[in-house]
Amino acid sequence: MNPETWKILLEYFDYRQFLHQNPPLRLACIFGIVCLALGAVRVLWPWVQRKFEAFMERKYEQASGSGGKSGEAPVEPMDFSMYERVMLHLKRLFYVGIISWGARMLVLAPVYANALATIFNIVCTVIAIALVAAIVPFNLDIYMRRHGETLKTSQSRSLMPIVTGLIWAMGLTFLLDNLGFRVSSIVAGLGIMGVAVGLAGKAILEDFFSYIVILLDKPFRIGDHVELKSGKAGDVEYMGPKTTHLRSLEGDLIVCANSEMTTNTIVNLGSVSERPVVLELGVAFEMPLDVVKRVPDMLREAVEAFPTCSFDRACMLSFGSANYMFQLIYVVHEPDIRSFQMTRSDVNLAIQQKLNDEHVLGAYPTTHMFMTDQPGGLLGPTPPAPQTTTPVAAAKAEQAAQAGAKAAPGSGSAS
Repeated sequence: MNPETWKILLEYFDYRQFLHQNPPLRLACIFGIVCLALGAVRVLWPWVQRKFEAFMERKYEQASGSGGKSGEAPVEPMDFSMYERVMLHLKRLFYVGIISWGARMLVLAPVYANALATIFNIVCTVIAIALVAAIVPFNLDIYMRRHGETLKTSQSRSLMPIVTGLIWAMGLTFLLDNLGFRVSSIVAGLGIMGVAVGLAGKAILEDFFSYIVILLDKPFRIGDHVELKSGKAGDVEYMGPKTTHLRSLEGDLIVCANSEMTTNTIVNLGSVSERPVVLELGVAFEMPLDVVKRVPDMLREAVEAFPTCSFDRACMLSFGSANYMFQLIYVVHEPDIRSFQMTRSDVNLAIQQKLNDEHVLGAYPTTHMFMTDQPGGLLGPTPPAPQTTTPVAAAKAEQAAQAGAKAAPGSGSAS
């Protein structure tokens, strides 16, 4: 319906015919019913809101009591700003629906009835689209709150403008189709344009879809410490539609494409609440065996001195080239990678201090060299000289030695 049609309708509206078709009593009844309905909505709406809030609180308590995460700070059952937006659009839809009903009760010429129907269809459709666009993030936020998270603190909020745009696009397409426009031509044109944009920005679209995969699969979150296959490592600081930002332990900002984050192997060190540590150390062979046996107890005492550490086991693992090899395993209850590294460093220093207090020596590589003073500088001990005595002479010498040993006491007593 073009502007000229509206101008003609307004210029040639016959008030006398309208009053003849709709007597004053009928108009008064329709007007009274519409006003009563609008007043009832206005009066009862706060009560409906309170009942709905109480219902949401009960549902939240049931969900958080059965599947909520322990140890986390509780969150509110819903985002009240989103809730007010949903209720506002819903109330507007009720108001427009009541007024539309009153307009349909009037007896009008077909052209005027169609015009009013078109107006109310446009208004109701726009309000309904806005209502759906408000309900989708509201329900998503409620679902996330029941699992200890909110939409505003989650990376999923980055997709909300896209979701809202799709809802408005589908709603307006439906509205234009009902108004008689040729939507198929518009959709075909948009499809051709989309193909051209996709071919021109292939890399950008690849990173964008990788971003959606990251949001849905959640291999890491903001604050996690990740290591990539390429050797890059850092805390996840930002996740955007195109890139992901990592902050290294040295403070450098590492910008990675989202496609790199989804195609490479990622080691996530930030999604655990405790980290095991395996430490091997050597004790010199020169230490007494009773001291060596007490080394596991020394290691246990050093680890248990830290409240954030749990001792697992310590044992002699093997014999080294110059030492006894001991293995210590303990668990550090620190989710933050920096705190974990500092705690591990403190434990290592405490272990060294404990071994120093007990006078336990560590082993280090040594080399023993045996030198001789003979010409040629042979290494190692001097070999024995070859024997030239015959077996017979050796037997006679042994007998003479035995006879001398027997005669020695007698000669001593005679003197």
